[in-house]
Amino acid sequence: MPLNWSVKNVKDADDVCYYTATQTRHYDGTTRGEEYVHPITNNLVFLTMSIGLNEITKENLDEWEKRMALAYKVGWISKQVVFGGYEDDGNLKWEPRLITRADLERHIGLETNASYESATAWRKRVMERLEVEGVDESRREERDNPALDAITWKESLELRDAIRSGKTTKEAEAKVVVA
Repeated sequence: MPLNWSVKNVKDADDVCYYTATQTRHYDGTTRGEEYVHPITNNLVFLTMSIGLNEITKENLDEWEKRMALAYKVGWISKQVVFGGYEDDGNLKWEPRLITRADLERHIGLETNASYESATAWRKRVMERLEVEGVDESRREERDNPALDAITWKESLELRDAIRSGKTTKEAEAKVVVA
């Protein structure tokens, strides 16, 4: 199902949700004078799927903030590229930053057809995904490192046995430099 969205209920949507390019940039296809969706608006539209909230309202601003904070913390979402002032030559500067409550407030009225998830269901999904990712990471480590682990473990056991049997001492081994 395609993601559909609307900003018809966003106050001053033309000023908040869109910008007119002041320069042509070949690397991303931007053309001077063309109108584009503002990066914050674009990112909020797609965040509705990750965050599990399909609209921004006065009533759900706190929940948006909480979910975004958790999503940032666990690495589900990253900083958004937004207007960051002007370069020395007068060109616009775009830089990454977190979406703020002020950004959310300016976008009250944004709606999408993304699925809504209750706070409980969304947090459960986050925890389940973190568990899966954690187990996957652990299994990758187990799969990718057994030879190295076996070597270092074997060396550790041999050194322990040498110290215990008196063939060497802790003090002598502490002076050994391993390259």
